Amino acid sequence: MDLDIQPVRLSLKEYRQVKQLYMRAFPKYEREPWSWLRIKSRYRQADFMAFYDQDQFVGFAYVIHSHGMHYILYLAVNDQIRSQGYGTRIIDELRDLYPEDSLALDIEQPDPHAANNQQRLRRLRFYKRNGFFPTPRLFKEEKVTFQVLATNKKISQRKVDKIFEWFSWPLGWLIQ
Repeated sequence: MDLDIQPVRLSLKEYRQVKQLYMRAFPKYEREPWSWLRIKSRYRQADFMAFYDQDQFVGFAYVIHSHGMHYILYLAVNDQIRSQGYGTRIIDELRDLYPEDSLALDIEQPDPHAANNQQRLRRLRFYKRNGFFPTPRLFKEEKVTFQVLATNKKISQRKVDKIFEWFSWPLGWLIQ
């Protein structure tokens, strides 16, 4: 059975739950300002979606679109019901929404020296099982290196850059 999808807006009944899950699921250094996510999701280039199994909130995804690529910036499953197949079901819904184009996302690159390396490896295995391939594209941040995964083995680095240029504009020049 398909999941129901609702846009994340202030009027969403589970709006607070979505925001709280975002805060719990992603460390502070990985989170964009919540207000920025809301502002950018008002444009056609971004979808901020809550997923439901019947009436139960099961997770959310934040996807940015550009030139035939859909970048999953955030995907989180309700931590009270993890390991019940909802991550795979959300990815399946995203494939149905964007059938012709590549999905891409980034994960913390596995690193044997990282305290959470087992979690990183589990995440990589999960995405591989769901049709994602590691790409050579890396984002080096202060605390961690992220590796881009995509459903298409060859993705355009320029398209990935364009997605982040759109997402950060005009914030990019404001915070430099």
